[in-house]
Amino acid sequence: MSTTTLQAPVIEVLQDVSPSGRARPWREKKMANELLSLAYEGVNPHKADRLRDCATYLSFAVDQSGHKRLEGANLCRVRLCPVCSWRRSLKVHAQMSQIIAAAERRRPYAYVLLTLTVRNVSGDDLSATLDALFRAWNRFAGYSAFKAAVRGWYRGLEVTHNCNPASPNYGTYHPHFHVLLAVLPSYFTSRDYLSREKWRAMWQRAARLDYEPQVDVRRVKGNTAAAVAEVAKYAVKDADYIIPDDWDLTVDTVRTLDAALDRRRLVAFGGLFAELHRLLHLDDAEDGDLVHTDDDPVSSDGVHYLSYAWFTGYRQYIGGSERGIGV
Repeated sequence: MSTTTLQAPVIEVLQDVSPSGRARPWREKKMANELLSLAYEGVNPHKADRLRDCATYLSFAVDQSGHKRLEGANLCRVRLCPVCSWRRSLKVHAQMSQIIAAAERRRPYAYVLLTLTVRNVSGDDLSATLDALFRAWNRFAGYSAFKAAVRGWYRGLEVTHNCNPASPNYGTYHPHFHVLLAVLPSYFTSRDYLSREKWRAMWQRAARLDYEPQVDVRRVKGNTAAAVAEVAKYAVKDADYIIPDDWDLTVDTVRTLDAALDRRRLVAFGGLFAELHRLLHLDDAEDGDLVHTDDDPVSSDGVHYLSYAWFTGYRQYIGGSERGIGV
């Protein structure tokens, strides 16, 4: 009498490593996502449901060397979602890398990192302050000195939240712009050169401030990868609004940020960068595809597929072959 031995499917915990060797934080971002969904129960139950269902399923193409490329995922696209915010930052990084590479194929450029700030504001004043900041940027980028010096620009908004009870600015918000500028190599010795004091005076004038704001200006030296990573930061880091030791503060912060950031365009391209974004047929950096971010290429040889599901009880992504996930 013959017997048939049934082999259990191969089960594995998700390990996804970038080509640079850095582990991608799927587990950490999904755990933060679950905490955020709880906070949203008292803010917007519909978004809470979307967050719970976000990134519960992931599908990867895997090449012979073991590199993974995300091919499918159910993503919620809630602005504050830690998973979706992380994917947006990867997308911006990848797009800026492509744009800079395309610019360099035309001619050499130099790059400048610019950070434009205003004073911290209360949660009640955050939305109005963001309105004023975006109007200020439009004036700033329209100044003749800016246009003479800058060939292309990327601008991203970041809002940090001071949740340290020992800080004198506890509970306030700090909105600011991270900007990457493309300039000609001759800019630093030309009459179009702008010192830090000139940048600050221009920003103070554009933002119509009655005080001198903090403005940071630095030339990008060597590889531009660090500069691209700097401007591709999250709009808001999840540690700034998920405060497990103070749940009331978490809910209040989520409510404030959700209202202030709703329906806003947080990133923008101008000049040469906007032109190349169109010519490269790149999709929308905020509302476009968050699955294929072009940050994780795989070889076309010997590709197979793996899928993973989020198990809340294990707090892990557990997967197997595309034929199904078994336990």
